[in-house]
Amino acid sequence: MIRLKPDPQNSFTCPECRAGQPRIHEFRIQSINVVADCTCVHCGFDFYQTLPVGHTTDYSLRIGKKNGKLYKPDENRTWLSTSFLKAHQEKQKRDVAIEKIVYKKCDHVVVLNTLDTLYGHVLLKLYNAIYHLDNQTDKGLVLIIPKIFLWLIPEGCAEVWVVDLKLSELVYGYEAIENFVSKELERFGEVYLSKAYSHPDFSQANIARFTGVSPFDLKKFSSLKPTFTFVLREDRWWFQASADYWFYRVCRKLKILNLGSRILSERQNALVRKTIGHIKKEIPDSNIYVVGLGKTGSFEGYAVDERQWNVNPSVERVWCSIYAQSHVVIGVHGSNMLLPTAHAAGCVEVLPEDRYGNMVQDLSVRYDNRLQLFFYRFADQFSKPTSIAEKAVDMIRGYELFYNNMCRNVYAVKTPGNDVLVHQ
Repeated sequence: MIRLKPDPQNSFTCPECRAGQPRIHEFRIQSINVVADCTCVHCGFDFYQTLPVGHTTDYSLRIGKKNGKLYKPDENRTWLSTSFLKAHQEKQKRDVAIEKIVYKKCDHVVVLNTLDTLYGHVLLKLYNAIYHLDNQTDKGLVLIIPKIFLWLIPEGCAEVWVVDLKLSELVYGYEAIENFVSKELERFGEVYLSKAYSHPDFSQANIARFTGVSPFDLKKFSSLKPTFTFVLREDRWWFQASADYWFYRVCRKLKILNLGSRILSERQNALVRKTIGHIKKEIPDSNIYVVGLGKTGSFEGYAVDERQWNVNPSVERVWCSIYAQSHVVIGVHGSNMLLPTAHAAGCVEVLPEDRYGNMVQDLSVRYDNRLQLFFYRFADQFSKPTSIAEKAVDMIRGYELFYNNMCRNVYAVKTPGNDVLVHQ
């Protein structure tokens, strides 16, 4: 946590003269970014500096208030600096509807800002709520959240400030959000800001506290009918071959993805149907579901099709119930895999080459031991249906042997000395 009030933590430096401990006038939550409004006490330079939260935890950004110059330490992480500069330069002055929900009054609070332009980023920040609820019980948790995530608020929060903006609109900073937050913070005697880690340890958080749906119970893994769920999206695809990939690139370049999307989705559906065929050949009595945003094509005779054109909390809860029944969820890398992997036992993920640097960021990793290696499997973007099916089926057939050899009948260091504890 970062203390904002009273006696705010000050680890900032002037980007011009490098002097530390500038004067902090106030803290501002613009939307995604939280900044300190500073003046250097040595050279008088006025600047904003991002606080070390979310994606800027290890990546400090500063911008001159008068010259508009962006000061950044790492030229390789351009998306963060570009995002910060856009939010600052195109700050919006229009009104924003913000609903304040008060569950209990507190004088000492932790503020968790989850605002972001990407669905997955918001959800990952929201996961931090459990840590604060369980470990800072002497402080109330205040959530700042986009309206579409209202259904995921965990029980126990002190307050929730609901921002009625589309995620795409949160690319900008908003004076209305700044002013609302500044005014509300005056009510509290002590204020801390959550670090809002973008990749928290999810193995310690029960997803049911967010969705109301309990995750797959591993104790029943071998007794339940094998269930596989395909999580599809119609804006990122599992490709049959490199020709499909280049077709996608051309469509994107020519801005005709609306046309290309249907073609690519149909071809992806063909891959899914073939995969289902291979799974059914190996496990005839398995249950198969298909979920996702979009309704291109048909899976009649292959799977229970729960795809929808429009998503709302009711649809999301139905999907979560399906994930929680699933031994394996299968899908292309992306934020669409966060809730499925939070509920299902395991997954097979199609990982495009250009997403290697984002590997595992979209998985809500439930395990803190070797089960991670068993239950989270990856395939490249041109993988054959036989390969995907083999990975999924192997989880069903190989689980008991793997668990006994790798998780149950193992030894672990009991003390800092040489004592050994054998798990029987």
